[in-house]
Amino acid sequence: MTQQWLIPIDDSDSALLPITWFVEHLADWREVPRIHLLNVQPNLPRDIGRFINADTLREFHLERGLKMLAPAVAKLAAAGIEAETHVLIGEAAPTVTQFAEDHQCSQILIGTRGHTGFVGTLLGSFASKLVHLAKVPVLIVR
Repeated sequence: MTQQWLIPIDDSDSALLPITWFVEHLADWREVPRIHLLNVQPNLPRDIGRFINADTLREFHLERGLKMLAPAVAKLAAAGIEAETHVLIGEAAPTVTQFAEDHQCSQILIGTRGHTGFVGTLLGSFASKLVHLAKVPVLIVR
């Protein structure tokens, strides 16, 4: 059975670190895992719905999300890997962990820069939340 790996992607440089790592280690697997690339768009304030219809908002989120996924898709395609792309709306860490569960992903790969505080220096706030919520292993690539 082919493993399914989830790589959340945003517009940060560190989001592509797992893609680079994955491409560099392609030869390490007997069977290449199936890759899901996920961009999570933040909810917009409810007031916006008074001025813009729901279809326009969905198109906005999808267009913005696909734009953020494009560099990862291109990097994988150059290595001969076709990834499934997904754009969802919500709070990042819970949305990523729910997606991983719903799609029976065996691992989540993330890149991190590290930020404030001791834990933040090691992981970053998104990574910290994700590790706390995830029911599958999280591989953090620096």
